[in-house]
Amino acid sequence: MEGQPKILSKWVLPLVAAGVFGLASAPSAHGVATLSISDGLGHTLNLSNSSGAFSYTGALGNFTLNITSGVPTSDALLPGLNFSATGTGILTISLSNTSFGALAGSISSQISGQTSGITAFATFADAGNRLFGTTTLLSKGGPFTAGAFSGNASALPVPGPFSLTEKIVIVQSVFGTTSFGTTVKDPVVVGPVVGPVALVPDAGATAPLLGLALLGIGLARRKLIAL
Repeated sequence: MEGQPKILSKWVLPLVAAGVFGLASAPSAHGVATLSISDGLGHTLNLSNSSGAFSYTGALGNFTLNITSGVPTSDALLPGLNFSATGTGILTISLSNTSFGALAGSISSQISGQTSGITAFATFADAGNRLFGTTTLLSKGGPFTAGAFSGNASALPVPGPFSLTEKIVIVQSVFGTTSFGTTVKDPVVVGPVVGPVALVPDAGATAPLLGLALLGIGLARRKLIAL
């Protein structure tokens, strides 16, 4: 446990400062939805499915995972993710897809669940249409600390084609479980959207996310010192 603060400091900052953005009108025109999970210690899990459905139960490093997702339908831009992780350490969960086009409404992101550690999320878009691209921050939420949590965020769409990525970071300095469900949608527009589309450069959005990460590191370190 002595080296854990350094591990947290090394991995939380770049992990939390990542996320997703996206636009799409026809799911069939998209690329292949891909889920990537890493513990920052050399253990990774990559799942992809042309239908967008994922299912996995097993171990990743110090964690036991249980993952399911549904096929994107209706106004869903990315598969709805149901995720549970039990263990100690840091996990970065990234869900991404490419080739989104112009959207009529805003991008709506939602997460809810329960954590015994610290959890944060963000969504990003990439005009280069790269899988897991994070050039433009769309929205963010957290950090959520021990107990039940829920977060909602939205962002205006940008011209396509572009990739959309959703990232969730879990920090558990002591053994515990974090479980959550997520959705990323393009809600129906009730009224006209007035004004130009706003692009938010990642350079202006990373700093707040790093602030969230620093808070997470502080909380994790205090827990480790108490052990």
